[in-house]
Amino acid sequence: MSPLVAMVEKVTTAAPAGTVYAVERWRDLRVEMLPLLVRHWREVALNHADVPLDIDEARYRQLDEAGGLHIVTARRDGLLIGYHVAIVSPHLHYASTLHGITDVYWIAPECRHGVTAMRMFQAVERELKSLGVRKLFTATKLHLDQGALFERLGYRPVERLYAKLI
Repeated sequence: MSPLVAMVEKVTTAAPAGTVYAVERWRDLRVEMLPLLVRHWREVALNHADVPLDIDEARYRQLDEAGGLHIVTARRDGLLIGYHVAIVSPHLHYASTLHGITDVYWIAPECRHGVTAMRMFQAVERELKSLGVRKLFTATKLHLDQGALFERLGYRPVERLYAKLI
């Protein structure tokens, strides 16, 4: 087991309103997380007919086993209500600096009140920093803009991402 994998074994942080944020492994979460990924896709993805949801579970498993997948979950009464998934690795342009690239993040709509999202991102930052990550990249959908949350957490916009079906 890599040192990174050993470090990401479950670490929990209690938060207000009974929400618990924890580092969890894909291998342990897979069955519970897949239905939420479907809900997430239905809510936020565009072009459903042209780009169907087709989760590369083998790749998630490989990244998890290699210590390159970092997942922070949000739970209430033990029930998974949200997650943040990041790929952790040195950047191709900055080999000496560990980066976190957000893959996906989501909180169930019925649980989006108070400071749940802010606390989840604070837990993500704390956990990634403890692994030596120096820079975290995340994004927001323009049609579901979370920019105000990120700016409140100290993020600043650095790029604009474009997509085109071809």
